[in-house]
Amino acid sequence: MTDALSSESFYQGAKKAAHKAMDDHGRPEYDEFALHAGVSVEKLAKAALAAKNPVYVAEIRNNSADMVMHLGGHVQLNEEKVRTVGAMEAIKRLRKIGVLKPDTDLDLLIEMRNGAAHAAPDSTLAKGMISPLARTIETLLDDLGKPLIDFWERWTEAVEAAVNEQEDQVFRDVQLRIIQARHAFADRFENLPPGAKERALTMPQSHVVDSAEFQMGVPVLKTSGGECPACGARAVLIFTPTHTTSTHAHYSPNGFDCSLCTFKVWGQDEMVALRRADPPRTAVPVLFSHPRELTPAEALRQTAWL
Repeated sequence: MTDALSSESFYQGAKKAAHKAMDDHGRPEYDEFALHAGVSVEKLAKAALAAKNPVYVAEIRNNSADMVMHLGGHVQLNEEKVRTVGAMEAIKRLRKIGVLKPDTDLDLLIEMRNGAAHAAPDSTLAKGMISPLARTIETLLDDLGKPLIDFWERWTEAVEAAVNEQEDQVFRDVQLRIIQARHAFADRFENLPPGAKERALTMPQSHVVDSAEFQMGVPVLKTSGGECPACGARAVLIFTPTHTTSTHAHYSPNGFDCSLCTFKVWGQDEMVALRRADPPRTAVPVLFSHPRELTPAEALRQTAWL
């Protein structure tokens, strides 16, 4: 039997595809994520089958007897004649022997993977497929006796956050995006001269200025808002109005944006999750108000806590 059909070869292919999937999810390119996530599950499922018996990955066709003997190591077939099962059949076989349980989310991920090569899947659905991916990978690794950290390496923390059911979905999503932005930032400087990343972090960021603008008809205030939890750069804290009176306009922080690593959050729920995920460095909640005779930008510059 060729090494390409060994359990270890399938395992290494699954690992490579899973890392690509995590990179895709962080960019975010959710159609590519669905494709690579499905490939990873398929290859790791075949690794689990091949570890039990190499013939379990054989596709049943007209030459099935030759295929079985080839996988058993007694017959040599030309490479173009070698056929192994697809993702759904591999999962079906693992369910029959009790390795995997029925999982509609996993089935949906495989369906999206099969469609991703022809048409882009729904981005919202694809984005949420990271949880069934992580759960399935963990189950298959347990069956193979492989450590989670050896498979996921730098993505271990991210996938653990993605399946932490003790936390709510918003918090898990913010945690994941911090880790994704951190890795993407590190990748940008991987092949650059030593010290390039450190110099980028110390350079003044032109976007970190006190300013006021309208976004979708809403007055938005921006100012320096603390250290980015992903890359450490100085990021922007974004204020939106909560209410106004005859003499004052009241604002509260509603977003956090780092242009250096592109990590951002928006909305009150995500801001609460950000402060929980990185409490020492991110800005504390404040209510900002200013008299009507000052413009928002003028009021920002006169605010001592900024």
